[in-house]
Amino acid sequence: EWATFALGTCHRIQLKSGLLISEYAYHIDCKDCFGKICTTTPHSFTYSDSHGKSWRFGEFVPSLETVECQLVSVDEEDGTNALYCNSRSPLGYRVQALSKDDGAVFLEGQLEQPHGCHGSVVGFLAPILECGYTQTANPSNGPDLQMSAVHGCRQSQNGTPHVPETNFLPPTWVIYSQPSSPEASVQLGIYLSTFPRDSDSWSEPWLIYEGLSAYSDLAYVELPFTEASPKPLSS
Repeated sequence: EWATFALGTCHRIQLKSGLLISEYAYHIDCKDCFGKICTTTPHSFTYSDSHGKSWRFGEFVPSLETVECQLVSVDEEDGTNALYCNSRSPLGYRVQALSKDDGAVFLEGQLEQPHGCHGSVVGFLAPILECGYTQTANPSNGPDLQMSAVHGCRQSQNGTPHVPETNFLPPTWVIYSQPSSPEASVQLGIYLSTFPRDSDSWSEPWLIYEGLSAYSDLAYVELPFTEASPKPLSS
């Protein structure tokens, strides 16, 4: 009862609850297509709570029409977790939405930057450095970074974020890749959001490739701590 649909590159995720989530699917509402056009209904994702033995389809993003999407599990500083959905839309903009219950219900969708196409989204822990500082994006300078204070955190020597005995938890940052040209699938750009629940938090793109660049896919690779790692600015 599922229609064939040619997806671009994407990756599946597993939530802390154990749910496996596969982005985007069409459900066939009408099986008899002889002499007719089959009726299909798009869903943001399918999920499995049986380790892939059976699958169900997720709920719609309310208020805004969405199609292909990418999903990220986002940890926030207060210890809560949200499922972040970033999707294409026939409106000509990207749409993002959050779910606080593993995708059972999504909050109202929010419009992002225009000219959105199918892209890739991945989350990672905010890079915590020594002396209580973390990196934040400077949207006016693309990939350039500036330092801002975060109390009571540092990075251990093996590159793993170290959290002392405080209530601070490293939040999840999100990066997104898509062609940044409004006219063609060229000029692959990387966008950073340090506060994913805010649709206005995205940086300007860091252009990493000028040519054809449709259907990219991102992966997070954690590297060991080195002396070349950035240091906090001295006062």
